[in-house]
Amino acid sequence: MGIRAAGSTDVGCVRKHNEDSFYSNTAIGLFVVADGLGGHAAGEVASKIVVETVARFVGETLEKDRTWPVEYDPSLSYDGNRLKVALLLSDQAITEDIRRNPERETMGSTVVAGLFHGPKITLAHVGDSRAYILGPEGIRQVTRDHSWVAEQVANGILTPSEAKVHPFRNVITQALGNGGDLDVELQDLELSKSERLLLCSDGLSGMIGDKQIWDIVVQSVDIQHAVESLISTAREHGGEDNITAILVGWEPEPENV
Repeated sequence: MGIRAAGSTDVGCVRKHNEDSFYSNTAIGLFVVADGLGGHAAGEVASKIVVETVARFVGETLEKDRTWPVEYDPSLSYDGNRLKVALLLSDQAITEDIRRNPERETMGSTVVAGLFHGPKITLAHVGDSRAYILGPEGIRQVTRDHSWVAEQVANGILTPSEAKVHPFRNVITQALGNGGDLDVELQDLELSKSERLLLCSDGLSGMIGDKQIWDIVVQSVDIQHAVESLISTAREHGGEDNITAILVGWEPEPENV
C-alpha cells in the first residue's frame, strides 16, 4: 500500500482570501502546510514561496551526491538536513522577495512539513502550524507551538484552557521571513500501520479541540472523507481563519509470495 494521503484548504467563514498553501506528494513522501502572514497578496505570496521552495529542494536532493547550499549538520539525519535547509532557503526566498517588493515587508509564513522514508517521518516546523499523531489510543500533538501563549503555558503562567481564549493567542514567536535567527525545530518519528499523521494550520486547530479531531478521523470512512469532515466542522465552529489539513497514513507493501 505505501503512503496514502489527502489534503485540502478552505478560506473559512470570515476571511476574504486564503493565505494558506499546502503540498502533498506521496511519490517522494513530502507533505507541507504553510500559513501566510501579512494580509491579502503578501500572505498568499509567502506561503506559496514556502511550499514551492521546500518541494523543489526536497525533490532535488533525492540523491545524496549534490552540492549542499549550507553547512551540513552531521548531528541530523539526511532527511533532517533536507528539511532544515529547505526551510532556511524558504526564509531567504521570502526575504529576497520583500527586498524586491517593499510593499510586502510585513509578510511571512508558518510551516509544518513531514518527510517520509517508509514508516519513518522527519518533521520540521516553524510557528504554530501543527502536526498530530492519531491512533487507536487517541491523539497527541507532536509539535510545539512557537507562540507567546505556548511559552506562558510551558512556564506555568497560563493553563492550556486560558491559552485557548487569551487575546494574545495568535501572537507567534517565530515565522519564516520575519528576520532574525530562525530556529527550525526537527524531530524523527515512526508511524505504525494503525496511526495517521495530521498536518494543519491554526485555522483548524483553533476551531476544533483535539478530542473532536480524533473522533472525526476515526469515524470517517477514509482519509479523504476525514479531511473534508475536519474542514467542514471547523467552518461550522466559526471558521475564523483559513483552514488547511493534510492527513497521511502508511501501510507496508505486501510481500511477494
